[in-house]
Amino acid sequence: MTRVSWTDVLTEIRAIAAAQLDLAREVQPDDDLTRDLELDSLTLATLAVALEDRFNIVLAEEDAARVRTIADLCRLVARRVEESA
Repeated sequence: MTRVSWTDVLTEIRAIAAAQLDLAREVQPDDDLTRDLELDSLTLATLAVALEDRFNIVLAEEDAARVRTIADLCRLVARRVEESA
């Protein structure tokens, strides 16, 4: 996969959230990962690993400092996919 759209990433995040994170509602781009979705370090790691596996990328710990919302995460994953192409 050499190119992925922001909406493709959002779709995958929603699927992962529904299947693995036990979230009661569909995530939205402006949702804050910790404040709105109440994700702790374990669930954030679960989400990161699932995205790494799905898109064949690596997300570094340094990336976490810049990611607050679902939209931030979508942009990061899309950028990593393009960088790995």
